[in-house]
Amino acid sequence: MSNTALTAGALAVSLAATGVYGWHWWKSPGRDPKALIPFAGSYILGGLGTVAGGVLAMVAGWTAGLDNAVGRHAVTASAGGRTAVLNHGTAGQLTTGGHIVAFLFAVGFVVAWKAANKAIKRKLFWGFFCGVTMTLTVGMAGLFSHIVVLANNLGDIPLAWFNGGAA
Repeated sequence: MSNTALTAGALAVSLAATGVYGWHWWKSPGRDPKALIPFAGSYILGGLGTVAGGVLAMVAGWTAGLDNAVGRHAVTASAGGRTAVLNHGTAGQLTTGGHIVAFLFAVGFVVAWKAANKAIKRKLFWGFFCGVTMTLTVGMAGLFSHIVVLANNLGDIPLAWFNGGAA
């Protein structure tokens, strides 16, 4: 679980990246929802990384630290202001089944990364980046807690089946 607090500058960078990818999708012909899958899927993985443990949580912590550094310089250089530390939020806890779902998302991320071209890799990177950083805020953590409950349920049901009825 990531304990890194996010700064306002880091949030600004994440909001800008989310806005850029949202704008590109909105302006695309037909607005195909499938075009959102790389960004949204890696966003979910990033959010799960904030409540997971192990390597995924370690990478999430590094990502938040990187965003804080980038955000501090971006906001002070462009707007001249200081970036305050935001309240730290948590989206809950993963169960054993939820950890399995997070692991499967990570495997899917690696497979997608290996098969992707540069444009898709950018979507995967920025989706993960924004998912980690924005889920560390109180407001987004409250919304993302529903995804954590969904991941727990998606993992616990088959886990109970494979385990003879006990999750």
